[in-house]
Amino acid sequence: MKSFYIYRMALRNISRNRKRTLLSAVAIALAVMFICFMRSYITGMWDNVRDNVFAFQSAHVKIVNKDFIKEEKLMPLDLSVYGYEKDYTEVMKLVKNVKGIKYIFPRTKFGAILNLKGKWENLMGFALDPEREAPVNPLKYKIVKGRLFKKYAPGRHEIVVGEVLAQELGVKVGDKLTMMSKTAEEGLGHMTFKIVGISSFGVPEFDKLFFFVDLSVAARFLKMEHEVMELGIYLDDMDESVPVAEKINKILESRPDNPYIAQAWENQSGGQYYNWFAMADNIYNIVYFVFLVLASLVIINTTMMVIYERMKEIGTIAALGMRGASIVKLFFYEAVIISIIGSFFGIVAGGALSYLMSQSGINIAKLTGGSLSDIAISNMIYPYFGLDLLLFAFVFGVVVASLCAFIPASKAARIQPVEAMKGVL
Repeated sequence: MKSFYIYRMALRNISRNRKRTLLSAVAIALAVMFICFMRSYITGMWDNVRDNVFAFQSAHVKIVNKDFIKEEKLMPLDLSVYGYEKDYTEVMKLVKNVKGIKYIFPRTKFGAILNLKGKWENLMGFALDPEREAPVNPLKYKIVKGRLFKKYAPGRHEIVVGEVLAQELGVKVGDKLTMMSKTAEEGLGHMTFKIVGISSFGVPEFDKLFFFVDLSVAARFLKMEHEVMELGIYLDDMDESVPVAEKINKILESRPDNPYIAQAWENQSGGQYYNWFAMADNIYNIVYFVFLVLASLVIINTTMMVIYERMKEIGTIAALGMRGASIVKLFFYEAVIISIIGSFFGIVAGGALSYLMSQSGINIAKLTGGSLSDIAISNMIYPYFGLDLLLFAFVFGVVVASLCAFIPASKAARIQPVEAMKGVL
């Protein structure tokens, strides 16, 4: 009953001094809005980097030739996935029912050289089936000029080049490029391609390096009719990559003289991706922690300032007989009510901003005055939006504001009424 009375008293105090209440609520709302959006932005940026690495480089799990790992930097086409008796699809059928696997894509990545106007260029070819890969590598939606290539037909060798690469080469849709590459038979193959499309994934590193061809075209170019360089596997949960890879390897090793191995993304390239992700994750966590501290200081400063300004009021209610514990409860209830109000409007504003940005995106190339060409991050970032984002920001505002009210309230409750009436600490 006593707590209910103190609660009603807290409500009256809040409504009696509306300016003070508004000041506290606005400060909390701004801090919560800031945290909501920054968490949204950082999560969106981190997801973008991971998606790009998984789409272009590591997948969640890859099946490759065991000997290929030893010479990976040389990209030897003769150390491929060629199946057991017929072709690479035998390996796909063997492991496709492993629990946790969502997609399996055959891919071939290869180096090529191009002589354009007497200048040699080193490029990276990415041979894939775009229709099959649409869920993770939506190439057909990234065409900014022209169209997507078609499957092989006699005399038809079509190619899509990255936007940055096209600009550097000075080529456009309709132009032809003759490329050379080492084949799986250890010879030198050449083929003339017609540029039918120019793509932009918004990742300068990739748009400058990669060109894309259909898997059937690459098979003829590289003399790899029944084989591919790798099988890229995507899971329902990327965090299950290691146990899924172990399950796949057990199945593969059940075959006599099995030449293949499944590698989780964490173990590829000597743990390069895992180490890079771990470092980036730590950096993002530190940056976000700094934002949390800054937002907390705004809330703490506002709450403590309001309480210290009310010393005479504390002296009055103490003189009327309210005990120290009751005074602390009174200010705690006030802080909880105000923080709930402020946090609610904070997540409304922050959530709305995050949602709008998640739809329209943020062009960080324009914000930074240039592209981030050294890392696998797109020029356009789409912040994350979800209910967990709003819940975290709301709880953050309420908890910080409520807890920080204890310190000044506890100190004020120990002050003698006469001293508090004089405003003396």
